[in-house]
Amino acid sequence: MSSPSPGPLPPSLANYYTLQAAIATGAKVVRFQDRTIEYQSTDEMLKAANYLYLLLAAQGAIPGVSGVNRSIRTYTNKGL
Repeated sequence: MSSPSPGPLPPSLANYYTLQAAIATGAKVVRFQDRTIEYQSTDEMLKAANYLYLLLAAQGAIPGVSGVNRSIRTYTNKGL
């Protein structure tokens, strides 16, 4: 009988940097805390890193990156 999967890792900056380092070195096996993940291809790793980046950016966890883009539109009926 196998134990249930502990679920996905919560997004963290350390996990993002670990994944980026693995991509840079060409490693396919990445160790996060107490879990080991084996990726099938570099493309799969890049997709995971991009997804993690977007999650962290939305939370405002990446320094210098604002997670929310807002536009303010002004409407007038006086021709300005």
